Amino acid sequence: MSCLASLANLEYPKEKFEVILVDNGSTDGSVESVRTSFPFVRIVILDRNYGFCLPNNIGAESAQGDFLVFLNNDTVVTTGWLQELVGCINGRTDVKCVASKLLFADRKNVINAAGGMLAPIGSGYYIGYGDNDSPYYSRTRYVGFGCGAAVLVEKAFFLESGGFDPDYFACGEEHDLGWRTWLFGYEAVYAPKAVVFHWESGTFGQRGSYQPIKIYYIVRNRLLTLVKNAEISLLAGGMICSIAFDLYRSVVHTGRGNMLGAKYISLAYVDFIKNLKKVLSKRRLLQAKRRRSDGGLRRLHVMASFSELIREERRLLKVMDEYHESDKFHAV
Repeated sequence: MSCLASLANLEYPKEKFEVILVDNGSTDGSVESVRTSFPFVRIVILDRNYGFCLPNNIGAESAQGDFLVFLNNDTVVTTGWLQELVGCINGRTDVKCVASKLLFADRKNVINAAGGMLAPIGSGYYIGYGDNDSPYYSRTRYVGFGCGAAVLVEKAFFLESGGFDPDYFACGEEHDLGWRTWLFGYEAVYAPKAVVFHWESGTFGQRGSYQPIKIYYIVRNRLLTLVKNAEISLLAGGMICSIAFDLYRSVVHTGRGNMLGAKYISLAYVDFIKNLKKVLSKRRLLQAKRRRSDGGLRRLHVMASFSELIREERRLLKVMDEYHESDKFHAV
């Protein structure tokens, strides 16, 4: 409810935006509560839980404006947030996505995401995760993607490019959308004054949680994103590194007694292989629209190199170790 309350307090003209809540078949009475407390919210009710991707696509199709903002229910926006997002894209035909600055709701001086960097294994990482906020994170710049918890996307581009891939269900769809944005020749930027406070994974468990189903989706969807979007020159190396990364993660999960985590990594690969024909069909459609090389993404510094990815993984593990007892910061 705090998310909707913050939207009610936006400085943006009320007649120029609408709020659409897509309900995934909830049974806790929350829909009725929203109707009573926030009558300005338009509610779309689904019959069951369809995850993150399909419901957002349904909401996008019913939206009336030129821009879409995907906003998680575990966020609180600042009063000038929407104005800052729109200001970064209005009048710029090259920009299709704008990333918010996400700070942790319980540590408002700590970065949750200052945009994201694409990774050559099909994933990505949040820039600045776990760092104290500083002038470095107050600069407008290109980013690989925006965190799906609070990102603006041009509606026409989103729908024409296929929206969030519904086969993902949840996890990794933001990396796929960001890569697709750059692949098609467009840009994603970071709006440092568009500040959002984020509880992080209020629905799907914390970033470092060992829920087997979350591990499964992260791994499987990373493979889907890699095969769909990577050029041939990157695909082989990305797949080899991805397999090595997952073998390492399986060892880590096993060493920590999380046998289910290791099992679900294997299940993710099995499902990926079973659906490879469908994925390759999507790849052909995407690659036919390519307007920018993956090497160009690295030169623009919106995609990390393999060495940068390893350094970031080590940094995140250090952040996880430092805050492990408080359960506030964890690496995926």
